[in-house]
Amino acid sequence: MKKFLLFLFLFFSFFSFANANDYEKLYEQTEVPDFKFHNNLDPFQNEDYIKYAYSPYPLFRTSANLIFKTIKIPAGYYILTPRTYKGKDVVLFKVAGKVEHIVPAVQTNLVEPGFYALHIPKPKKTKWQNAKDKFYGAIYKIFKGSKKQEGPKSYITSEKQGNSFLLVKVYYGEKSYLMIFKPE
Repeated sequence: MKKFLLFLFLFFSFFSFANANDYEKLYEQTEVPDFKFHNNLDPFQNEDYIKYAYSPYPLFRTSANLIFKTIKIPAGYYILTPRTYKGKDVVLFKVAGKVEHIVPAVQTNLVEPGFYALHIPKPKKTKWQNAKDKFYGAIYKIFKGSKKQEGPKSYITSEKQGNSFLLVKVYYGEKSYLMIFKPE
C-alpha cells in the first residue's frame, strides 16, 4: 500500500512539475503586443453597446500587481474584453471605457458544453418579477425588434501555479482565453 501511495505521489508531482514547465515555456514564447489603439479606444466598442443593453464583458478585480513581461497592471478593477485583433487573440483591460493594457492570450480554447450552467447561478426572482418577465416576453413576441440582445455568458477563474505564475482564464461566449502573469 505504501509503495502504491508513493507511486501516486511521484506520478502527480511529475505531472505538476511538467505542467509548471509548460507554463514557463508558454510565458517565454508569447510576445508582447506591438500595437496600440488610437486614443485608447476599442474600435469595436460601439458595436457591442448598440447590440446589448449593458456591457457584456466581465468585471475583474485584482488586489495585487500583475506583470506580463514589460506590462505592469496595477491593482484595481478592470473590464476584461477578449478580442481577435490583427490575427492575435488579446484581452483588453479597460478602465472607464478606455483601454489601459493589452495582454496576449497564451491559449484560446472552446468552452465545454454546459460549463455556464454549472458555474453561473440562476437569479432567484419573486412572483412579481416572473409575472413582469412573462408580460414583457409577450410584448417582445409581437414587436420583435424592440428588445436588445442578452450578452454572451462570461466567467473568470484564477489559479496560482506555485510561486511563479498566476493563471487567469476568461470564459466569454464559446471561447476561453488563458493569460499568464507573474505576481509581484
